[in-house]
Amino acid sequence: MSTRASDNFNEIMRFVRFITSCVGFDVYDPNFHFTAVTITVVTLISMYYIFTILTIAKEFHGNWMFMIQASAMSGSVVQACTKIYMGVSSVPTVSKLYVQLNQNYTHFEKEEDARYSMALLRSCHKLRRFLVLVGISYMVGALGMIIVAVLASILTGKLYLIMHFHLPGIDVNTEWGFWATQALHCVCIILGGLGLYTGDMIIIVYLMQSFVYADILQLKVDHLNVLSEKQDSTEKHYEASAQLVNIAKWHQTYTRFVDQCNDMFSVMVSVQVTTSAVCIVITIFSLLTSDWIGGYCYFCVLVPNMYLYCILGTMLENCSEKFMYEMYNISFYNLNPSQQRFVLFMLARSQQPGAILLLGVMPLSVSSALQVTKSIYSITMMMARFLQK
Repeated sequence: MSTRASDNFNEIMRFVRFITSCVGFDVYDPNFHFTAVTITVVTLISMYYIFTILTIAKEFHGNWMFMIQASAMSGSVVQACTKIYMGVSSVPTVSKLYVQLNQNYTHFEKEEDARYSMALLRSCHKLRRFLVLVGISYMVGALGMIIVAVLASILTGKLYLIMHFHLPGIDVNTEWGFWATQALHCVCIILGGLGLYTGDMIIIVYLMQSFVYADILQLKVDHLNVLSEKQDSTEKHYEASAQLVNIAKWHQTYTRFVDQCNDMFSVMVSVQVTTSAVCIVITIFSLLTSDWIGGYCYFCVLVPNMYLYCILGTMLENCSEKFMYEMYNISFYNLNPSQQRFVLFMLARSQQPGAILLLGVMPLSVSSALQVTKSIYSITMMMARFLQK
């Protein structure tokens, strides 16, 4: 593995772009256009909706609970549609930010201070570890749903479908019809998990860069403090003032970055958190009222799926707060009056830390996810008492 931070970042992005290309949505390419793979994925999503509606229409008579059970996985499909729309509509911004991040790595790794390279390498390590962790959760969930349903069908002799929809004209009660439907379910689960992971990777790559911005600011402030102690000549004075302006520009760059991320991702994260919460309730209902054996693995996917973006939002909040605290770490009394007024201006601007908004109202954070979890618990308890009656 290369010791250059830019090489590490480009290696991670090659993996990210390979995964996004597998589902036909390499939105990092400014010349992105629909391919055969893209059309196939969109067709499968459309098939899911059509087949689910037809299945509900067929099975609904005398079994109203089936309609609720069949909609358990619809939230993930809604998430996929939202990610596709937001990704395609934000191609210019996504590709532009990608170039900007690349420039950050190539520029700061050339600094004489080795701490810059170390900070960039730490950021790459965090990003790689987070991507692997999320990828493993999707892989375990998707394979778990498939393996559990297939093994249960083979070992017990009872037919357990992975998903709820049936193929038109095919009787799932026959062995051939069951396995044909099961095969299509497997394809949908694998491509669905890969597609959701693709959408998550885009957000993870960008929001995890907040560590880079915060660490670089800390090093810039350290350098300013060193310069402020040596303002014994006009040249040193101008050098300290230039570094102060450099810090202000870096803070503005970070603020614009957060605003662009909020514009791109606020709708996507709102949809993911809300649909995950609704699907958790529906999945619990399905597990209590049916023998959907794959629902247990699906539930294990939904919970981290809901908390994923909230954890990223908390990381972004922490980095924004670090920006504010680093402004306080400036050696204020070593500066001249004009420089002090400039620092006070930056302190005022840093009092409103950047954040991604959930539903346009509350900041995206783990505390918001906990509030949603309380609501899920209350609804689940009401549902359990209803079923007991």
